[in-house]
Amino acid sequence: MNLSETQLSILKLIDLYGEISRKQLALHSGLSQPAVTNITRELIDQKYILEGKETDSAGRAGRKEVLLYANADRFRFLGIDIGGYWIRFAISDNKLNIFHQSITPMHEFINVPDKLAALTDHINVFLQEHGIAAHTIDAIGVGVTGIINMEETHILNIPNLADWDNLPVVSVLQNAFHCPVFLEEGGRTMALAERLIGKGKHVDNFIVVNIGKGIVAGLMLSKQLVYGASNVGGLLGHVTVDETGRQCLCGNYGCLEMFGTYQMIEEKFAALDNSGISLEDAYQQNNKAAMTACIEAGNAIGIALSNVVNLINPQHIYLGGRLFETLPLVFEELKRTIQLRANRFANVVLSIEKNSFGDMEGLYGALTLAKSKLIHLYP
Repeated sequence: MNLSETQLSILKLIDLYGEISRKQLALHSGLSQPAVTNITRELIDQKYILEGKETDSAGRAGRKEVLLYANADRFRFLGIDIGGYWIRFAISDNKLNIFHQSITPMHEFINVPDKLAALTDHINVFLQEHGIAAHTIDAIGVGVTGIINMEETHILNIPNLADWDNLPVVSVLQNAFHCPVFLEEGGRTMALAERLIGKGKHVDNFIVVNIGKGIVAGLMLSKQLVYGASNVGGLLGHVTVDETGRQCLCGNYGCLEMFGTYQMIEEKFAALDNSGISLEDAYQQNNKAAMTACIEAGNAIGIALSNVVNLINPQHIYLGGRLFETLPLVFEELKRTIQLRANRFANVVLSIEKNSFGDMEGLYGALTLAKSKLIHLYP
C-alpha cells in the first residue's frame, strides 16, 4: 500500500464513520472541500473507497450529498493467534469479516527444530486449501499468548513452550509473504478488537479477560493499551490469590492460573468426585462436586479481578473463553465476588459482561491488529 499520510487520514475517517459525505470529511479532517474532493477521487480510482447512497445536504434544500464508504474487498488480512495449546489462522476482508479459519494443535510443533519454518509451512497449506494466493495478503497480524520484544519484534517466551523462546517471527513472515507483519501480545490484541470493532468502541477504560486452558488479559486505560515498563502489563494469570497454593510454572506460588483455568477446575472436580463422569456432564446434572469446583474457581478469579478493579477503576470487564461458555456458574460467581470485594464506588460504574467475539476473540484481535496498523487506525 502506497498512500500518503493525508490519504490515510481520510481513509481512517471513512472507516471510523462507516458512511460519510465529502462535506463531513472536510469538517472532521480540517482540510478544504476541494482538497477532500481530490483525495477521495484518488481513493475511488484506486478502489480503496466506493460511492454509496445519496443523502440530503443539511442547510442546502434540494441538494444531495453522496456518502462514501470503505471497499470491503480492497484489503485482505491474515490473522494468526498463537497460544500455549494451539495456533489459529483466519482470513478476513477490510470489514474484518472472517471467511476462512483453521486451528492447529501446538503438539504438531513438538520436536520440530525450526518452529518458524514450520509455522510458515502451515500458513501456506492454509492459504492453498482455500485457494488464496499469498501475494494477495495485504498485512498479517500476529497475537501471542506470551512475552514479546516490541523493539526487535521477537517472541521472547510462550508459557508451557520453552522451545519457542527468542523467535524473530516478524522478519521471517515478512520475508516469506512480502507484506507488513505486526506482532502484539494476545491480551492486548483482544483489547484492541473490543476498542475498535466490539463493545468497547465508546469505552475509555476496560479490561478484557479470556480464560480456557490459560488466562489472557488486556487493559485499555484512557483509550490506550497498557504495556508497562517491560511490556508485560496485564499478567492477570500470575496475580497471587493464595500464597499457600501450589507452585505455578512461572515459579511463584498460588497464582490465579493454579485455580481459575478450565484444567484446574477439572482437577479440583476429579479430586472431589471419583465416579469417572466428565466435568461438563456433571455440571449439566448439577453435580455437587462440579458446582463446588466452579464456585471456588469463580471466587479466585473474582478476588484477582477485584484487586485490578480497585487499582485502575475500569468501566467494563469483558469476559470470554471456553470456561465461561461451558461453565457459566464461574461467570456468575466471579461477578458476585467482585461485587462483594471491590470498592463500592468502583462498583457503581462497573459493568461485567461477555466479550464481543466469544472464543474467537484472539483471532479478531490479530486481524484488528493487522488492519489498525496498516491504515493507522490506532497509535
